[in-house]
Amino acid sequence: MADFTKIQAYQSAMSQARNMLEKGIIDKADYVLIENKLAGKYGLGFGSIYREIDLINVTYRANMV
Repeated sequence: MADFTKIQAYQSAMSQARNMLEKGIIDKADYVLIENKLAGKYGLGFGSIYREIDLINVTYRANMV
């Protein structure tokens, strides 16, 4: 069973990183590095469904606009 406190902390930290990326404070390479380190810190494995995986959650994959 997943520890939801750790998942919530990870998601909160990633939200802050996403805000920095959108504001141009960090670039995409920094964002990937931050995501990787935070996932390790909070114990989320490579295949965890709670990680930020943009390969399956892209905004332009719908068949309608």
